[in-house]
Amino acid sequence: MQSSVSPLGAAVPSILVDGLPASHALATPDGWVEAGDLEPGDPVFTFEQGEMPVAAVFRSAQARNVPPAFWPVLLPTGAMDNDHPVELLPAQMVMLESEWAEDAYGEAFVMVPALALLGWNGITRRPPREVEIVHLQFDTPQVVFAGRCLLLGCGGTGAMAANLFRAQGLMTLGLKEARQLVAGLIAEGERARFLPPDQAAPPYAAFAPAPLL
Repeated sequence: MQSSVSPLGAAVPSILVDGLPASHALATPDGWVEAGDLEPGDPVFTFEQGEMPVAAVFRSAQARNVPPAFWPVLLPTGAMDNDHPVELLPAQMVMLESEWAEDAYGEAFVMVPALALLGWNGITRRPPREVEIVHLQFDTPQVVFAGRCLLLGCGGTGAMAANLFRAQGLMTLGLKEARQLVAGLIAEGERARFLPPDQAAPPYAAFAPAPLL
C-alpha cells in the first residue's frame, strides 16, 4: 500500500480513487488478459488507436478502512453488458455513449467518473476489499476494452499523466455534468423498457474487438 506522512509524523494509507482491479481482464491481441499480468511493452486494444503498447505499470493496494465517500462503485451483472459484477474506484473514468451527450456537448462518446453512474442500471457502492489495484499508463491517455460495452480510461505518461483524464478527441465530463447526463440515461432507460428487443442493441457493439475467449 502506498502511504504518506501526516503532520504528526505517523504513516497513513493513501486513498486510491482510480485504477483497475488486477483481476479485471482487458482485450489484447493474445485474448482477454488480467490487468495484473500486463507489463510495459505488452499490447492492449484501445478504442481509438487500435493496438497500443503499455508504457508503464504501477501497482497499489486498496485499503479496506476508507471513508464511505471513497468506497468503490459496483456494476452488477448486465449493468454495462458485463457478464459478472465489476468493481470500479469512484474516479475511474468510464466511456458512455448517449444522444443526450451529443445534444449537449456535440459528442456522442464521453468519459465520466464511475461515481456518476450511481443509480443507473442497479449501480451502487459497496465497502472496499483489500485487492491489488493496477495503474496502466500509455504514451498518451487511452480508452481500453474491459468488456464488450465497458470501456475504461487509462492515463498517459509525463505531462499527460494528469489527475484528470484527458484523451485527444474525447470529451471528459466533471462529476456535476456527468450526473446530469446519467440522470437523463436513467429516464431514458425507463422508457427503453417498452421498446422492442431489437431496438436495444449494445451501444459499443460495432467498436468492440472480436470475441477473444
